[in-house]
Amino acid sequence: MDVNIIIAQTEGAASHEHSPILCVDVSPTRVHLIWGGVGDLIIEDSQRITVLPGPNADEDALRLFILGAGLGVLLHQRGLLVLHASGVVINDRVVGFIGAKGWGKSTTTAILHQRGYALISDELLVARFDDQGQPRVLPGSPQIRLWSDALVSTGGNLDSAVRVRSGIDKFNINALCMAPEDLRLHCLYLLDAGEELSIRPMSPSEAFFGVVPHLYVHRFGTSFLKAMGMEYTFQQLNQLLKKINVRRLLRLKNLNQLPDIAQRVEQDIFQEFKSEKP
Repeated sequence: MDVNIIIAQTEGAASHEHSPILCVDVSPTRVHLIWGGVGDLIIEDSQRITVLPGPNADEDALRLFILGAGLGVLLHQRGLLVLHASGVVINDRVVGFIGAKGWGKSTTTAILHQRGYALISDELLVARFDDQGQPRVLPGSPQIRLWSDALVSTGGNLDSAVRVRSGIDKFNINALCMAPEDLRLHCLYLLDAGEELSIRPMSPSEAFFGVVPHLYVHRFGTSFLKAMGMEYTFQQLNQLLKKINVRRLLRLKNLNQLPDIAQRVEQDIFQEFKSEKP
């Protein structure tokens, strides 16, 4: 995938003070994002990202900005369905995880990856539709981002891990095995709180409203979605939900439960694969 990244010599409009990533201007072909204390991104024509670094901007933070929000918006401009999600490959199909911030999308992906399943992507789960209307997920970056406690709980080594950027306790973990090509999306698990570990089916309406907040561009609000073609995005989402199942994975917010979560997901997936056999 070719993307033209231009580093501008002029200073951006972003404040010197740290702030969340915000959209200050949007049209179907041009989006202007700012991240206080880091800089500006201008994403244009699904081909080009112009970077306007802030004064003394941290290079790692700029890299995160480009490969996260910048790439997410650019892929949306290309007509792809972009979810804020992570996933692994089980039996040549993609199993993805969505959920609110801090509920373990990357951590669940990491524990399954440690059990031998190839990584397809972390943070951005990008789908295209083939000639049969099946959603297929494109391989992403060969890294998983984990907070230090999650890294240790999934068998990682803090001494050899590399921080995502200075000042935060989050690390990049290199994948042991990556999916070599785009693969069919089989299902999504919506991570949620529960007193007992369980997996429950979701009705079509529950699935729709459960996934909408995890559309990557949803983070910038309804007006952003409208300007970027909300109808088309929702058509894609409806098409996706006709082809896959979405299940609610209820669990305690406790890292000690990770091995049980991984086993429960495996049981659920393999039971479904077994039922598909003639």
